Amino acid sequence: MDNQVEEIKQRLNLVEVIQEYVKLTPAGTNYKANCPFHQEKTPSFMVSEDKQIWHCFGCGEGGDVFGFVMKMEGMTFPETLRLLAEKAGVQLRRRNPENENRNTRLLEINQAAAGFYHQTLLERPEAQPARDYLKERGVLAETLEEFEIGFALKAWDELGNFLRSQGYSDDETFSAGLTIKKDKGNGHYDRFRGRIMFPLADAHGRVVGFGGRILPSLDDGQSGKYVNSPQTAIYNKSTILFALNLAKQEIKNHKIAVVVEGYMDALSSHQAGIKHVVASGGTALTNEQIRLLKRYASAVALSFDMDPAGFEAAKRGLEVAWQQEMETRVIQLPFGKDPDECIRRDPAAWQRAVEQAKPFMDYFFAKTLADHPPATVQGKKDTAKILLPLIARLPDPIEKSHYLQQLANAINVPEQALQDKLRQTRPGQTVRTQAVANVATTMVKNRPEQLTDLVLGLLLLAPDQLEGISQRLEPEQLRGENRDELYKQMIIYYTKNQHFGSEEFVQSLVQHSPTLTQLAERLRLYAQSQTGELSEPVSELARKTFAEALPFLKRHQLLDTISRLERQLHQAEADRKTEAIDTLTKEITHLTESISQSE
Repeated sequence: MDNQVEEIKQRLNLVEVIQEYVKLTPAGTNYKANCPFHQEKTPSFMVSEDKQIWHCFGCGEGGDVFGFVMKMEGMTFPETLRLLAEKAGVQLRRRNPENENRNTRLLEINQAAAGFYHQTLLERPEAQPARDYLKERGVLAETLEEFEIGFALKAWDELGNFLRSQGYSDDETFSAGLTIKKDKGNGHYDRFRGRIMFPLADAHGRVVGFGGRILPSLDDGQSGKYVNSPQTAIYNKSTILFALNLAKQEIKNHKIAVVVEGYMDALSSHQAGIKHVVASGGTALTNEQIRLLKRYASAVALSFDMDPAGFEAAKRGLEVAWQQEMETRVIQLPFGKDPDECIRRDPAAWQRAVEQAKPFMDYFFAKTLADHPPATVQGKKDTAKILLPLIARLPDPIEKSHYLQQLANAINVPEQALQDKLRQTRPGQTVRTQAVANVATTMVKNRPEQLTDLVLGLLLLAPDQLEGISQRLEPEQLRGENRDELYKQMIIYYTKNQHFGSEEFVQSLVQHSPTLTQLAERLRLYAQSQTGELSEPVSELARKTFAEALPFLKRHQLLDTISRLERQLHQAEADRKTEAIDTLTKEITHLTESISQSE
């Protein structure tokens, strides 16, 4: 339960929760108000956004978000837990002391691993190439210490043997994502080998995972440049920002968070004295990451590679920030392929680039006009087609009007013509992209249910596939009665036992749920009937099926969600609820683009 309480606290901002009850005003780095729990004329009720606590110096009351809501609403802790879990979007689970103790052990294991990797880098003779490489990249000794950078030797069981000597079992190191089970026979081998190791910490500084960069001299071309920890009970990549634990106070001081792609980008920036910088690990920002940043700043500036992939990642991340009403900016490098290269050549140039970050819409306007010169009718249409949907999603009406006027001037057309066009993307007039329409019209009846049954059946026939699929397929993407619950039980069984055997799993269901037992047997027989006459190995057939089925099921879930939101939008329009209309329109547009981008 403690982990769920912590998850709720991370997702909610105490200031935003308290503002639902009390009007807060800024007071330095904190907020103040008249205390809601006793009568007073001079504000003595203080809220710290950084520490996520509140205290009244008049009556002496204080606490965290749970304490505030319990006292304000007169609720018990379980009632408050359910209320705040719903607000935070956290699904409550029954308290399981065994899981809580396990998570504490996983944190200990990761910290022990971080120390081992760090000492390896500093002291082992075999790590000399890694030390030479980092020195060549300009990384100072104090920076290595601050970030606890390490090195994993190109060996199969260095870390595993060390952790075993510290009293941790092979199953625990596997659960922490640090080792991998051997395909044949018993035993495990180290996940990270021949890599510079970057510990990934949560906002409180607890190591929850690792990012490993292959040392160039050891790169055999068979593995990726970067390998990250897999999803574990304590590591969720969508909630982690590299260096946030070190940068959060500087972010608060500057009132803006600078987000870069790579770990080295963030590390180099901190070393150069620009410390309000975090790294996303090369992926678009998530809602959870934006919520974290909002605790410390009202603005976010992104410096992503501006190749097509990097630009799209930046655009998606900034749209997430928009939805949560954060000011968004783009950092343009004067030279170099990334901030790290820019900093190594001229740290002052990076400092200026950060200070001169452009509002995202200004940057996107300039880029679109450069890519689609409005000298012709087609150029004007292309420019408007790209920019109008973005203008429509701007949350502030003044900002929306400003950019509409700017677009009219840029392509030399009457503003009224653009306003008419804009209405087509405003509430009540949302049109799905052609890609979404194609998906909807070509969908075969009952196809989601058929693919769901085939996926689950194949997982029972090829249980070695479950670990990989569990990171790509969410239970809510499955269709059909009890299918999501059966899949959850598969994952729970695998997590608890560190392996997944089809027969043992089905036997474990007998006492737990006869209904799921019968369903599992039916689905296994169904998969056998679909693959029995084919000559390929079942695992290979499963991989091919999953490659087709998983994207389809994800698209279908998004389409279902869009349909539900469109029904809500229709009702909101009928009721003339302006705020709900705007919110629903943003959600529909975002989901529609997600489908389009996956095509």
